[in-house]
Amino acid sequence: MAYDVITIGTVTRDVFLKSGDFEVVKNSNYRTGRAGCFVLGTKLEIPKVAIASGGGGTNAAVSFSRQGFKTGCIGRIGNDEIGKEIIEELKQEGVDSLFQIDKEYDTAYSTILVAADGERTILEYRGANDYINEKEIKWNKLKSKWVYIDSLAGNVNLLTKILDWAKQNGIKTAFNPGKRLIKLGIGLHKYLEDIDIFIANEDESAYVAGIEYEEDKEPEIFKKLDEVVKGIVVMTKGPRGVEVSDGKKHYLAGIPDSPILDRTGAGDSFGSGFVAGYIESNSDIEFAIQLGTSNATSVVQYFGAKQGLLKKGEWGKYPKVEVQIKEI
Repeated sequence: MAYDVITIGTVTRDVFLKSGDFEVVKNSNYRTGRAGCFVLGTKLEIPKVAIASGGGGTNAAVSFSRQGFKTGCIGRIGNDEIGKEIIEELKQEGVDSLFQIDKEYDTAYSTILVAADGERTILEYRGANDYINEKEIKWNKLKSKWVYIDSLAGNVNLLTKILDWAKQNGIKTAFNPGKRLIKLGIGLHKYLEDIDIFIANEDESAYVAGIEYEEDKEPEIFKKLDEVVKGIVVMTKGPRGVEVSDGKKHYLAGIPDSPILDRTGAGDSFGSGFVAGYIESNSDIEFAIQLGTSNATSVVQYFGAKQGLLKKGEWGKYPKVEVQIKEI
């Protein structure tokens, strides 16, 4: 089977619980400076529960499929009912599940506690995701124009194999690494030499560049990443929008004002939307930013990472963001 895009990454079952009784408080003892609190020793009413598949690999796969691309998804699930349900869900979305089946560990599972402002805390069981194995992938039977690499549970051997396979077969690569690969820091540089689109947030970008993040150091961070990434560098900045470098120009854009129900999947939807727009438009970065931003804007208005993903031609339902272009 020949694909337009194959995604490789995590597969989960997500359960979303939202309640006004989840209180967000400032607390400098925590990394983010904020904490989610609820009363112990009592029952809390949960007015809204949603159940959906998640994980960066499946989220991106559905995003590409809805944009009209023939898509396959490689991941690892357990030999359980949850895994079977996810396969069926992806089938309904037009995605081929190229999954490994783990006989020992169950399909990954997350409970997501959502506060009133859309911020969330994720309770995560990684399960089968941690055991994805490059040796179980039938590389010689895979054909694709692009591969979208998401979290690989820190599996450097798998990353190496993906990039070798892509290089040998003329396949374009997009890379949105998980936190375990980000922890390699400058050790990730040798892999970025083969990446066509590298996507990370500002803190992750700084860490990979080997520079402590401060907003005024962003030019220095981009300069370093432009030196090591073969193609485009995409730095997402949360509520501050996005900045993209192609080594010659910088493209900067904010985000539109919109309601936020749940921020889960915002990064996956922007990254996959950006790559989809880049492919569809034959490398137009401005259009890629517009599609990625619209995709993320839509996703955060729903529970879960997939319900709000846009279908082909729908990106225009949201106002265009202004894209500033600066020469380097």
